[in-house]
Amino acid sequence: MGHYVVEGGHKISGEFTVHGSKNACLPILAATLLAEDEVVLENCPNISDFNQTIAILERLGCTITQENRTYTIDTSKIDSVEIKEETVQKMRSSILFLGALLGRTKKAILGYPGGCTIGKRPIDLHLNSFEKMGICIEEEDGFLHCSTSHILGYHIYLPYPSVGATENILLLAVKAEGATVIHNAAQEPEIVALAEFLRRCGGEIYGAGTSTIFIEGVTKLHGTNFCFPFDRIEATTLLCASAMTGGDIALAGVEISHMSATLDVFEKIGCIWQQKGNWLTMEPPKQLYSNLTIKTGPFPLFPTDAQPFFASLLTLAEGTCMIIETVFEQRFRHCKELCKMGAQIDINGQRAKIYGNAHLMGTEVYGTDLRGTAALILAGFAAEGTTTIHGAEFVERGYEDITGMFTSLGGQIQLLESCHESK
Repeated sequence: MGHYVVEGGHKISGEFTVHGSKNACLPILAATLLAEDEVVLENCPNISDFNQTIAILERLGCTITQENRTYTIDTSKIDSVEIKEETVQKMRSSILFLGALLGRTKKAILGYPGGCTIGKRPIDLHLNSFEKMGICIEEEDGFLHCSTSHILGYHIYLPYPSVGATENILLLAVKAEGATVIHNAAQEPEIVALAEFLRRCGGEIYGAGTSTIFIEGVTKLHGTNFCFPFDRIEATTLLCASAMTGGDIALAGVEISHMSATLDVFEKIGCIWQQKGNWLTMEPPKQLYSNLTIKTGPFPLFPTDAQPFFASLLTLAEGTCMIIETVFEQRFRHCKELCKMGAQIDINGQRAKIYGNAHLMGTEVYGTDLRGTAALILAGFAAEGTTTIHGAEFVERGYEDITGMFTSLGGQIQLLESCHESK
């Protein structure tokens, strides 16, 4: 396991092309199992979650070739329906292989998924929906054994617009007999990307990006070419870094309609942003201002994945901010580490009150999840002196060469091997 060493006092500024989306690529990689011809995927991010998902596909019997950021995936010789427990425990997105494998083979064996320790993320919504669609599910020795003779279309009413459940139902329903309607579906851009990929493969899907998605099942899907959209969370990370350090930044490849909630907050705290063709530019003010409330929620509300970055950012702003977390109950774990650096944050259940004008000082801190660890790196850029951030393995799940990315923008950051395990 590695750790980052960050030297504060350097502006994050310049031009950068945002990488392909982590949250879009993982369900689409699972969806390639449904296509019975070659699939060509472009703009693939070089992150550990992507690479581990590719490894799962190879273990299932897929043939994969790579040329730079383009992957060609041939699923015609799938010879396994089991994903071993140790693989599943590394990342939660592996649950999406249930819908894809069942759609392709009508069988799947999967251990319970892992991922970041940011709170309970039960898979009941997935399994309950699958049972209504004709899937028999049995648990044995920590594994889910799923099978069916017929995938049946059904009206699914989700009690919460879960992204993962919406994606998994899409993967199953596209091969169902008859029509499936997902009510209270997730509306995230990554849902739209998955639906578009399946449509290009021959799927009949309507309404993606709204709260009601209609899927007419088909008997066969074919291969296609698909280019992954930009990573809106990576873009937000970079914008927060520039705002915290006083640097101007320009990001290529950004679709601002995917970032309305975060851009609205940037505007409220004094940042000036503009869209210029394919570029998003942002100029921070000399003094950031707070006195606002941020409440996370499903898209198009403020994204929970961006919340830790703004917690870091708002420690520097003039005023007091309240962040209300409605998605994950352990999203504030990084705040304890920010307080070690001089931040003043009071946590009360799912609310964090952040007192601004903090003078952050470099010290040794420990990340425990992907976005929280990235937020500590941002704090390091804004702090006086040197900050050591443990938890590189979390960051590598969702950021491609984060040291190279920030170094190209003026940051001083190194990745070093740890001599002891991170907490």
